[in-house]
Amino acid sequence: MSDGIEERRWRAYLPAAQIAIGVGGLLGAIFHAFPIHPALKREDWPVLDAVDIGWLGLIAVAVLLPGISKLTLGGVSVELREEARESAQELESTIQEYANLVQNWSASAMLYIDMLANATGDDERATLLAHYLRDRMGEAKNYLSEDPDDDVRIALWMYDPGTQRLEFFFSNEGVPTKQSYAVGEGMLGEAFMERRAFNEADVRNVPSYLDTRNGVDPPYRAVLCIPIFVGEEPIGMLTADKRNAVLFGTAADDIARGLAAQCALAIDQFRKAG
Repeated sequence: MSDGIEERRWRAYLPAAQIAIGVGGLLGAIFHAFPIHPALKREDWPVLDAVDIGWLGLIAVAVLLPGISKLTLGGVSVELREEARESAQELESTIQEYANLVQNWSASAMLYIDMLANATGDDERATLLAHYLRDRMGEAKNYLSEDPDDDVRIALWMYDPGTQRLEFFFSNEGVPTKQSYAVGEGMLGEAFMERRAFNEADVRNVPSYLDTRNGVDPPYRAVLCIPIFVGEEPIGMLTADKRNAVLFGTAADDIARGLAAQCALAIDQFRKAG
């Protein structure tokens, strides 16, 4: 009887274990290749080494689980039934999508750096930067909302030390109503001043929210703000917002942080190429 209970328990925990293994490997690879904390950034990044291979190996473990017909843990043998196999197949598909995103970002970063080095002038380098930001934002957008019908808007804001303001820099979703914030002004300026991320389900309920539409409710509710650093230097903010008043999930938050690192990489390399 106890063996039957243990078997059902392991079978129930198996999909969660697969998700933990697969997502853990993916996020480990992302944050090793594109470190978020300024103190962890190397002179040359993304970091592509044996550690990344090790993290990606965890994804392989999760992907291979559907092919295992019997699992033995702690002396308990569990036959994987059809339900577990279907869950594993869905997980395999999701992990493959994230793995493709990581692979694409790594390859694109290396190509971008090489193209910058061979660019012939400022206009060409500026075009490369704009296209790189546009493409990475477009790729990340698909992962930032659990609801495929809920549109996500992404924008990049750059800090101007001369004016001490955050200026709208780039978005693939159009120009915002307000395009400049002082440090500490509004939710965006406060997030930059405190150098921390904000993840809010309804921006109207945030004390630092600044009305930019003369009393008319904004079309977007949930807002995510991520600081962008190059080394120890804060250079801007990445924002993402969506229409539904639902917090950005853990996976979306992690992808947004990876996108912020991509923006920092693109801007840092653009400066060095100039």
